[in-house]
Amino acid sequence: MLHRLWTGALAAALALAGVAWGGDRELVEAILARVNDRIVTVSDFRERLSVELSQQPSPPEGEALGRFAHSLFDTVVEEMILLERAREKKLTIDDEMVDKAIGELREQNKLQDEAAFKAALASAGLTEQALRDRYRHNMLLQRAVQSEIKPTEITEPEVRERYEADKEKYRVPAKVELEQVFLPTAADGSDRRQVMRTAQGLVERVRGGADLRAEATLAGGEIQELGAIPEADLREELQALLKPLPDNGLTDPLEAAGGVQVVRLVRRIPAGYRPFEEVEESIRRQLSQTAYQEQTKGMVERLKAEYLVEIHEDRLEMIIAELGGV
Repeated sequence: MLHRLWTGALAAALALAGVAWGGDRELVEAILARVNDRIVTVSDFRERLSVELSQQPSPPEGEALGRFAHSLFDTVVEEMILLERAREKKLTIDDEMVDKAIGELREQNKLQDEAAFKAALASAGLTEQALRDRYRHNMLLQRAVQSEIKPTEITEPEVRERYEADKEKYRVPAKVELEQVFLPTAADGSDRRQVMRTAQGLVERVRGGADLRAEATLAGGEIQELGAIPEADLREELQALLKPLPDNGLTDPLEAAGGVQVVRLVRRIPAGYRPFEEVEESIRRQLSQTAYQEQTKGMVERLKAEYLVEIHEDRLEMIIAELGGV
């Protein structure tokens, strides 16, 4: 489907920015795909496939490589169709729009310094103009789609329906909310037994009704919030000590690196699901993106029937076979 502008990993953004695809050019070798008078040759696609594969954390092999190449080829044909539509409608991207997009890229990657930006470009083997050309290309694709597709309104019932259907995605494990009092020991550990006795006295007094904060201050420590932690993430020793405790109960003193620890179980949080309100906007964006992609696909299929589209699958299979994609 239509590639979005790169705003994540800078290396990927810059590397991909250096390759221009599907433009108007002379025929210098076998055509792989044609849309009206716009062509992509075998070497064009080999180059793009090589770049795209280099950006994968774990490059696909065998049948997975074949599927990857076919998917990329579909994307290339889609881009050619959308670029042709943009030309028909005389759509353009002005310099200010490109400036803004690149400015956002630099800000997100902390490259406001001109020297750092140029160094990043150089490390990717690019010029600033190549980066600008790539952004202009992607933005033109987006504008071609947006000129014919209107945003889809996603209703709350639709969002709730998706939430219920995918509810297991939002499962959260049982947690315990904890606090601790940490009493430090000397670097050589010489006072560890004394600190342990102090901590034990603190626990006994608080269990008898004394105020934890006051006792912690008198013992030379302070209450530290540890937050809500999944029970499964706790070390086994602490799990065992917490198991019999009621809410607000204290553990016995625990040996810890650099001191002695007393843990308070504030409350238990049972396993459940993230609240609908917490994930509503994320689901809405997901549904909106899916609707956009489906409309884009429909638009491309319609235009494919209107344009002169020539595809040489045999040449694509030859490229895939050369790479070892079954």
